[in-house]
Order: sequence, then C-alpha cells, then structure tokens
Amino acid sequence: MNPTLVHNLAEQPLAIIGDIHGEIQALDALLDQLDRHPELKDRRLIFIGDLCDRGPDSVAVIQRVRDLIDQGRALAILGNHEINLLAHDAKDGSGWFFDSRETPDTPHYAPFTRATATQRPEIRDFFCSLPLAIRMPGLRIVHAAWDPVSIDAIARVPLGNILELIHDWDLRIQQMAEKNDLRARYIAERERWARELEDPDNPPPYLDAVADFESLQQRLNPIKRMTSGIEARSAQPFYSGHRWRYSDRIAWWDQDPDPTPVVIGHYWRLFQPPGNPDAWRYSRLFQHIAPTAWHGSQRQAYCIDYSVGARWSERRQQGHVSTTRYRLAALLWPERQLIFDDGQELPTT
Repeated sequence: MNPTLVHNLAEQPLAIIGDIHGEIQALDALLDQLDRHPELKDRRLIFIGDLCDRGPDSVAVIQRVRDLIDQGRALAILGNHEINLLAHDAKDGSGWFFDSRETPDTPHYAPFTRATATQRPEIRDFFCSLPLAIRMPGLRIVHAAWDPVSIDAIARVPLGNILELIHDWDLRIQQMAEKNDLRARYIAERERWARELEDPDNPPPYLDAVADFESLQQRLNPIKRMTSGIEARSAQPFYSGHRWRYSDRIAWWDQDPDPTPVVIGHYWRLFQPPGNPDAWRYSRLFQHIAPTAWHGSQRQAYCIDYSVGARWSERRQQGHVSTTRYRLAALLWPERQLIFDDGQELPTT
C-alpha cells in the first residue's frame, strides 16, 4: 500500500518527543539523555510537530530531525507551525523564515538564526514529505486533535500531496466565506486593525469577521482541526502568542469516545502549573490534571508538549536559560515513562 498522510506504523517501542520550537540546545540535551540508556539507542523517535518558530535556531532543529529520519531512526508529523510555513502564512515567531516577520519578531525572539535562500526550499520540501498523523496498533499520534471525520478526510491522500490539500481546503473555505462577503470583510478587518491586533495594550474592537472566518476554518478544515485543535468562537477576545484571538481551544479529549491511547503536543502544558491560572492562558485545559497524568474521558490522551517554546521569554528577561519551568520531554512507549531534557525521569499516571 502506498504511504498516505496518515502513516501506518508496525507495533514497536517508541520515544515520542514534544514540540521543540527551535530550541536546539533542549533537543540535543534530550537526545543525549536518551542515548545514555543503551536499551533506547535503537528505539524509533517520533517528533510530534512544531519543530520551528520562536526559538533561537529552527534551522538547526529541522536539520537534526531530518538527519535522524534519513538515518532511519525517526519519523515526524506536521504541526500547525509547519502548516503555516507551507501555506505562506507568516505568523508570530516565523521571522527566521519569512522576511515580513523579521522586524516584528526581533523584539521578542532575537537573536535567531535565519534560513538562507538555499535552505528555504529545502525546508519546504522536507515538510512536504511528512504525514499529518501516525496510527500504530494500540496507539494514535497527532499534533493537536484526533478528529475521526478529519482523519477520514485525509487518510487516503498520498504522502507528498500536502501542498495540494492545503490549497484545496483554502479554496473551499474562501468560497464558503464569499457568502455574505465574509472573506472581504475578514481581509478588511485584518488590514484596518493590523497594528492593534499585535498590540497587547491597544486592543481592537471585537472583530466579527475575523472571528467568523477563523471559526469557519476550525469547523471545516481537517488540516486545521488536526494540527491546531478543535476550537470555538470566544465570547471575548484574548491576547496570546502576541496577537488578539477570537477563537479558543477546547478539551476535545473529554468527548473522545475512542479508548485507544492518543499522544498529542500543541497545548502548552506546564510541569509546574502557575499559581494564577490566568497567567498562562491555556493552563485552564489542565487546571485539574496532574502534570504527568493522562487525561480525557477514558484517560486515553497524553499531551507531551511541556512548553519549551516559551524559553525565549526567560532569555529576554534574564539573558540566559538556566533552571527553567519550560521543558522538553520524550514519552517512552509502551512504558509510559517520561524523560526530560534535564535528565529527570518520571512515570506517567
């Protein structure tokens, strides 16, 4: 059978690595920790997406992962940040790749290594070679949401056709958004309030067309649902990721009827929850969940993203990263054991 965007994997031991976001030092430290265990040296690594953006060296992270895949040691799936790059959607933290983001990203994330003109098409080609999900007997792996309707929609699309799929769904959403002039109103609002949309101290008014357009994407686009999660229009705008947002993430795993374990990234889980839940926007999804606990309607889900992508904030405040609450982890399967980049090992519960 020809490979598709849902990769079928034979049952085997794995080490599933969370979102890296350009943090090459954390990745190298975690790989060193895994290599210190002789029994793990030949274990297949699975990278759960969001290799890039925000951190100091997305180029080096992508090269390291690509080398591991070429060596037959690893597989990787696409996250929303890779999809943004392929869709030419230059968002916060992507100034390492997109010229238009270099200046607005510099105050937050600099210094960061920029991709060269030669490296950019190579990176795009590499991302085009990756699937959106992995299915193994007794285990599901996806970046943000294992949505059965979305999985069915892309399960037979041949691997390597992600650009065509992105274009097809963008066109479908645009055509739907032409009703009531939604797309024109969306573009007009984005242009009219472009500066305020990234200003935490000067919010725009509630932008109904932006909210409606983003809601349409999240409801219907299977790529968006699988890589950005299942979202609902928010009653109030909120500031996150250096922009005002109008749709909010929901804990889809609480309505997931499939008892098969599913490993995800994306959700910015914290090993040390904040004292004030409002201080970390998405902490509310894990507010009553222990930092090493499985979650969901049948305790079938595990988020392996421990927010290493937020280390830029510590660099900006302290000038370096030493002891940090933002971590990179690998989940060993089938042991359900965690290994962190600082060497800590813990069982999940």
